[in-house]
Amino acid sequence: MPTVYNTIGKTYTSTRCADPRVTSRIVELLNLPTNAKIVDIGAGSGNYSYELADQGFSIVAVEPSSTMRAQAQAHPNLAWIDASAESLPLEDGHFDGAVMTLCLHHMDDWKQGIREAIRVTGGGPLIIFAFDIEYKADFWLFDYFPEFITVDKNWAATVNEVDEFVKAELNTNFNCHRFPLPKDLIDHFAAAAWARPELYLQQRIQDGISSFSKIDANAKRLGLEKLESDLDDGTWTQKYGTLLEQDFYDRGYVFFEIYS
Repeated sequence: MPTVYNTIGKTYTSTRCADPRVTSRIVELLNLPTNAKIVDIGAGSGNYSYELADQGFSIVAVEPSSTMRAQAQAHPNLAWIDASAESLPLEDGHFDGAVMTLCLHHMDDWKQGIREAIRVTGGGPLIIFAFDIEYKADFWLFDYFPEFITVDKNWAATVNEVDEFVKAELNTNFNCHRFPLPKDLIDHFAAAAWARPELYLQQRIQDGISSFSKIDANAKRLGLEKLESDLDDGTWTQKYGTLLEQDFYDRGYVFFEIYS
């Protein structure tokens, strides 16, 4: 993870802002008093760390990429640690809860990352914002960038894999909550612009989506050219325009709730 984001994360904060609906769901699922101690694992540039700190939580953000940490906003309720999710330099049971936002698929060993989170919280709650790769494979964006499917499958654990691991190995409770995406998300992760396809043509949006950095440059160029052409001549609207009538779209994004 550090190597990837030291390369692609230089302008991360320009497009990856904390969306209030994501923040609200995290807080709801944590179900902890606002003075609780929370560790934000794989915190990136701290967009959600800052928002949680601003709501009164005492946050320790863990992030191995110096490029990402350098973009963080200071907050009196927020401290930073340079470490990986798989090896947290933190005491057992020190925190009341833990969060991970769209970072599970970047871990070298996601099982160890979850083990560590459970260790430092003494059993949770651990709230993970992630995606179900088996569900989202029919997203229209993959028609232009089919390589994304392979990239995500190589990175991401399935919901069933996480469920089985948590229950069988950790003997811990697991719930999965679906999160249909609002049309006007301000955190521009991979599927966020489902109703605003023109955004994917912007370099700054591409730079904030790690999947673009994982595909061949020629495949990326051809996909962008095809998308731009289809937008210009109305093909995209003809094929997918009914999506524009929706306010929410379920693209496989989920919240995992793990607790003792």
